[in-house]
Parts: sequence; C-alpha cells; structure tokens
Amino acid sequence: MNDILNWMETSLVGEMMRNSVWLFPSAEIFHFIGLCLLIGSLMVADLCLLGVIKNMSFSALDKFLSLSVFGFAINMTTGILFCFSDPFRYYPNIAFRIKMLLIIAAGLNAIWFKFSIYPKLGKLSRTVETSAVAKIIAILSLLIWFSVIVLGRMIPYVEE
Repeated sequence: MNDILNWMETSLVGEMMRNSVWLFPSAEIFHFIGLCLLIGSLMVADLCLLGVIKNMSFSALDKFLSLSVFGFAINMTTGILFCFSDPFRYYPNIAFRIKMLLIIAAGLNAIWFKFSIYPKLGKLSRTVETSAVAKIIAILSLLIWFSVIVLGRMIPYVEE
C-alpha cells in the first residue's frame, strides 16, 4: 500500500494539489457545490418517497436523481484530488475510512432503489403511498449521506 500512497504523493496531481495556491481551494468550492447538488436533490427525492413532499409527481424524481448523480461525480472527482494532496494523512484516518465505507453503503442502497423501487415509480399515482421498502431505502439514504457529511468534516480533526 505504501507504494500506491508514495505514487499518489509524488504524482503530478499530488504536487499540483499541494503547490498550487488556487487548486486545493477551488477543489473545495467544487466539492461543496457537488455536495449541495447531491444532498439537496437526494433530500427532495427521499422526502418524496417518505410522503413528506406530497405535491410532486414520482416521474419528476428523474430530474432530481440526475442532479444527485452529477453532484456525486463532482464530489468523487474532487475527493480523489484531496486524497492525492496528502495520501498518508487520508488513508490511515478513521473518519476517512468510515466515510468511504458509508459511500459504498450509499451506492448499494442506490442500487437497491434502482432495481426494486425505481421501475415502479413511473406507474404510481401521487395519491398512492410508497411501499415500506421505498421508505426504508429513503431513510437509509438520508442517514448514510448525513453521516458521510459529518465524517467528512471530522477528517481534519481525527488522527489515526
């Protein structure tokens, strides 16, 4: 693993992230924008599935889910850049490791949603209550992503 971490640290990307005055702060700005897109759109979709938002059609969720994917792509890209900036700090950090596990869990939850609930949504009338499985997926999504945010904020303050 040290070979990979050394490669990341000494790579052009790692050097640029550490030595550029503007690159790391710019990545942080884009990471925040991606987070807003991801969490904001997921909250709307999850709250709709939970029945909290009642005046939006299930077919309108597509637009919000597309924003979620776009926000996640931004965050994944900028997150990788952060890792290259100081891989020996990120890799052993327990908050970072748990955050990565939760992101995998969020991906599995999204796959569960995509194959179990999503195909049925377009056919449902807005007056129909979503299934218990849909509500469980929505609650898990909210819990996981808010935990990811908290852990992301903890990374600078937690040592191995």
